[in-house]
Amino acid sequence: MLKLILSGALGNDAEVKEVGGSKVINFSVAVSMDYKDKDGKRVEKTEWVKAVMWRDQSSKIADYLKKGKKVLIEGVPESEGYQSKDGDIRSALTVKVKEVEFLN
Repeated sequence: MLKLILSGALGNDAEVKEVGGSKVINFSVAVSMDYKDKDGKRVEKTEWVKAVMWRDQSSKIADYLKKGKKVLIEGVPESEGYQSKDGDIRSALTVKVKEVEFLN
């Protein structure tokens, strides 16, 4: 089993859509990390993770998932490839959310 647990702040308000008769909620989470580079200088880096949650109650949960809110999410990670507007091939990390905990 592969599991991802991350904590961060929402980058946008959650969107609820209906797909094939089921509701899905989409949002993005900014995860900040810091480390020291080879010269010992502190470097702060932010990674964006796309989150997808399939739930019957998704519209109720979406009411609480607003830009800037801090969350702890647990789910299954997936990588997703896509072509950018300038033609480059890129990848993004997506997590299928199983649990969400509100931190503020």
